[in-house]
Parts: sequence; C-alpha cells; structure tokens
Amino acid sequence: MDRQQILDWIADGLERWPEAAERHRMVAACGPRVLARYEGFEWKALLLPARKVSTLARLDAGSVAARPCFLCAANRPQQQAAMPWRGYEILVNPFPVFPNHLTIAATDHTPQRIPGRIADMAALAGELEGFTVIYNGARSGASAPDHFHFQAVPSGYIDMLRFDRGPVYSRRFIGRDADTVVRDVEQYLLSAGLSDDGAEMPVNIAMERLDDGNLLVRVVPRRAHRPSCYPTPAVSPGAIDIFGTIVTVSDDDFMALDRDCLERILAEVAYPNPDRCIRVGIMSSRNPEFTLNGRYERVADTFFPLDDDASFTLEDVPVGSQFHWEHTERRTYPGTLELQRRSDGTVGAVNVIGMERYLEGVIGAEMSPESPDELLKAHAVISRSWAYKQIACREALHYTAQCDCGLKEAGDEHIRWYDHDDHTDFDVCADDHCQRYLGLPAEEYSVKLHEIILATSGEVVLDGDGSLCDTRFSKCCGGAFEEFEYCWEPVHHSCLEAARDTVPSHPVSDLRDEEEAVRWIMSAPEAFCASPDAAVLRSVLNRSDFDTTPDFYRWTVTYTPDELSDIVRERSGIDFGMITGLQPIERGKSGRIVRLRITGTLRTMTVGKELEIRRWLSRSHLYSSAFVVERGDEGEFILHGAGWGHGVGLCQIGAAVMASEGYDYRTILRHYFNNADIRACLIINVAGRVV
Repeated sequence: MDRQQILDWIADGLERWPEAAERHRMVAACGPRVLARYEGFEWKALLLPARKVSTLARLDAGSVAARPCFLCAANRPQQQAAMPWRGYEILVNPFPVFPNHLTIAATDHTPQRIPGRIADMAALAGELEGFTVIYNGARSGASAPDHFHFQAVPSGYIDMLRFDRGPVYSRRFIGRDADTVVRDVEQYLLSAGLSDDGAEMPVNIAMERLDDGNLLVRVVPRRAHRPSCYPTPAVSPGAIDIFGTIVTVSDDDFMALDRDCLERILAEVAYPNPDRCIRVGIMSSRNPEFTLNGRYERVADTFFPLDDDASFTLEDVPVGSQFHWEHTERRTYPGTLELQRRSDGTVGAVNVIGMERYLEGVIGAEMSPESPDELLKAHAVISRSWAYKQIACREALHYTAQCDCGLKEAGDEHIRWYDHDDHTDFDVCADDHCQRYLGLPAEEYSVKLHEIILATSGEVVLDGDGSLCDTRFSKCCGGAFEEFEYCWEPVHHSCLEAARDTVPSHPVSDLRDEEEAVRWIMSAPEAFCASPDAAVLRSVLNRSDFDTTPDFYRWTVTYTPDELSDIVRERSGIDFGMITGLQPIERGKSGRIVRLRITGTLRTMTVGKELEIRRWLSRSHLYSSAFVVERGDEGEFILHGAGWGHGVGLCQIGAAVMASEGYDYRTILRHYFNNADIRACLIINVAGRVV
C-alpha cells in the first residue's frame, strides 16, 4: 500500500471512532521538549496523559492474566477497524504517541516473542510505505506481553539514519535484499545472546524501507524493562522512547526531565553506545600549524566541532616515522582537536573522535580502499578489537599504577619492545607504531568505507575466555605466523598461535631451530602471501607502500662492513668498532630473530626483540627480523629475509589473497586468529572483557 492509501484508511477508521480521533488530533498538536542533542540527533519528551494506560500498566504475570487481552478481536471496541494482513490485523492505535500510529496484532493470542517473525516485520516494512515498523520485547516496553504485535508510525518520527550518534547502543543493518537483511538480523540476535530456542528476549527493533529502496534496521538490546527510579518519573521506555521520544504522562514528569535524568534512565534500561571516543595522538611539534574547516567552539586549547561536517587540517603530519616510507603530509581530520602543551616545549595535536569514525580513517590508511570488501571488513574488526584492547590496557594501568616499559638491560644484553604503554597522553598514535590513521578518507572512497564499518558495527575478536584478542597485524608474515611473546612482553595469547599461512593451516616446523629456519627462509614455501596477483597487490597496498616495497615475501639486503658498522652506530648510539659478526641467539616460531649477537672490534652485545633488531640494522627499518646472514666474497653482510613486519596475527597480503579467492571476512579472521569468536560488543570493561 502506498502512503496515501494507508492514511486514507486511517482517516476513515477515525471518522467512525470519535474518541480515538480526538486523541490523534491531540498528539498532532502536542509540542515536544528537546532534552538533549547528539551531533544533530535530538532526544525529545512528550506530555501525553492518555498514555497512562500503557505507561502505568501492571505487567506482572498475575496482572496480565487477570485482564482481558485488549488486542484479541473479541475484546476490541466495535469501532476499531481491522485490516487483515498475513495472519495479522492492522489496527489504528487508540492511544497514539504520534498521529496515524498503528498497531499490527497477530490474529492468534500468542506471546510477544520475536524469533521467527523478523521476516514478517521486513515484509510489513515493505508493505507500509512511508512508515517505520517497531517492535517492543515482552520485557522491553510491550504493554501486551501476552499477545504478539508490532507498531508502526509515519516515517520521520524516528530518526533511523542518525540514531547511532546518541548514547544508546544499537546495531544497524541495511541492504536492498530483504532476505539477506533478515538473515543478518537473525544471526546477530543469536550471536549476541539475545535469543535462545524461541525464548522471549529484551530488545527493541525499528525497521523502515527507505526511499532509495534499502531496508534499514536498528536493533537495541535491553538490560532492563523499567529504570530503578520508576514511577518517579513514570517513564517506562518502549521502542519509541528508546529511539528518541520519551513519553511522560504528568506535567511534573514532563518538566522534571532533563539530559542528566534522560541519560541515567537510558544507562539503566539499555547499553551505552560503544562508539566511545578514542584519543589519537597525531603529531607533536614546537608550533603545529592547523586550519579549522567549519564551525568550532574553542574551550582553552580544545576545539569542539559544532557541525557534523566540521574538520581541521594539520600541516606536516609525519607518516611512517622511522620506517623506510617515512614522509610528511597535509592531512584533514574530523572531530575534536585537542592541543597538549608539554614540558619539553612541544605541542601535541590529539584528535578526539568516535571509535567507528576513527576506523574509517584507519582501514582507508592501512589498506587501499580499493581492496576487496571482505578484506576491509576483516581489517575493520581487528582494528576495532586492537583499539579497544589498547584502551582497556591503558585503563588497567591507571587502576593498577603499573607500567612495563619494555626495556631489559643486563650486562651486554639490550632487550626492548614497543607497545601500548609507550603512550601516556592519548590512547593510540596515528602512525605505524600503532595503526595508521590518516583522518578523512578520499571523498571517492568515503561512502564505501562508511558502509564497511557499518557492516561490522561493534564486532570484535574474542579469545577462548571471552576477553578481547590482541589482534595484531603486519604486511606479510613470510608464510608463517609468529607468536606474541617473541615480539613483545613474554605472555602467551591463545588466539595468536604459530601456523602456516595455508588452508588448512598446518603447524609450521620448529623454526626456532637454526637449521630449520635457514632452510625455511632460503626457500619459498607455498602460502597465501607468497605470490599475490599484481592486480590484487595493487588493490591492497596504498600507493606509497606499493611504490616503496617491490619485494616482501623473500628479500635480500647487502651491507659492506663499513656501511653496517656506521648504521648500527647511528641507530643504537653504541660504537661497536668494525662489526665482524651477526649471530642469531634465539628465534621465534616463525623464524624471526628474538635475540641477535652483534660482534665488533670494540665490543660484543646482544640486542632484541624483533623491532629493535630491525631498527639497529637499517637507517629506517629492516623489513623483518626473519633473516639469515651470509658473508660475501669481499666480506659484505648479505641478509636473506622473509616477510614484512612482525608476523603476529593477520597477514595483510595473505588476507588480501584469501579475499580475492572468495573467503569471507569471518573465515579470514578465524584463519589468522586461533579459535577466534567474532561477536558484536556491548560493553568492554577495564579488563578487556566483553560483558
């Protein structure tokens, strides 16, 4: 039915039912109070005394059983017209929140349970042109928990597109194919633990067929039916309340509600929006140059955007610091700019931004936006997981007042690793030390990257005990995954196991053995990352990566003794004299050197771990520490290496090949992260656990 047909049918029904018609006229004249604004999304309050029948209804089992069901045909007023539809009846709601408010009741008296009815809801959204269909769970606002029903209100009363900017967590699904959207919604409800063998679940759902043909769904999982303050104020949130309009039934409650009260109520009955802000350190200089694009409000040294499209531009942003692709760029960032004045006289520029928008800038920087969608989805999930893990670790450090700097020196041994606790003024940095973030993606890719993030909204990788997996990634593993403890602190992570980059992923031979490592590195075993098609490689790597790195699976670097001695002296600050030997003392399970003995004419010293080795042996960075040393005829040091990066977790080149061969993002993630559980997160606590 088109919108006008529906409105005409409602008008005919109300003409025969004056009492209900008067209530519909009253809500049309009711003026809302704006309680809060969240980046363009408004939360409002309405005063509707007639809604007492719903808001103040007693919903315990005894009370529900004792009253006649007002949705059963035998108990409905004779004036209430009904339009049959697929085992339901479309009814004019006699106690509306908005004009032309509908109730769609099942013809049978059956409990309010959503499993098996998502497809009906989608079909209804398609039939009711210009309406948003909503569902209240039996413990999530339904005033008739004993009789299944939907509701529908004219489009526009629920801001479906911008709802995720508010304080309530929701999961968004969108697509033109209703069957695919229905399947995804059902899978989410099961994976999030909201549904189990048909049991009633605490959830609100809104669904609408947009003008462009897409079916848009928002699911809000609930943690409580009513807030602890109920009935003062008498707010009993259902879907309409949860999606932006709080219904009150008394003047006192209507006037008493404010933003603080609203957020306390929402925090009790729903989950907080996990798109929490992340603080990203962009750069530091004596006088960072920046330009504000759009309207900002300055408070001290912080600039808050007043418009959704406001941004700021920074000059000379370092990219790839101390790596072989190091350069500076002029970059533009959305969100808040915070200037931090530091004791050394420099000023740090920090971008404060919502997590999901941050991720758009990450996956467009870490990978080419032209990469296969499944690769970008996989990267979105691991980048989100990694970022939340770093935030949880920093918060844990604040709680425990402990910090491991990752530097161990004893005698002639220097062992160092670089990790999250290097940053104290922000959560993560924007460079390759953490994960590359370049702000606003190119305009031609912004829509695609936004949709990729939405397709994986809130999803993270969990390990076997339900904790966030520390989802590391590197460009190329070299054919074998490394384990966490060989690159960073000596802690084993069950989701980061050594294995071959093949499917099925067989255990790799013990490359901690020097002979095995030499045999492995000097050969070119089959692996996803071994020989990608040039077109795939070009679509995966950013231009700077593609242009500066012609080889990555197996590579060779040659130094004269003088050249190597100069490099090590410059990079380490230690004078070894003339270097005469490089000897691996310890390797990890991928063959990467963990401890390397450097012998010179003035001193001998052991250095580790892998990144420190790579820094000492190159004026930028050696591709990896998985190398063997050969001496040339004239004494030169010839390093034959494997891979690009630390090799822990996801191999970006290998994952790109998997995506090009048709593997979906969940399969890719489970290949690189042992026994991974991919789930949408609701809350992540200080211990890094999803609860």
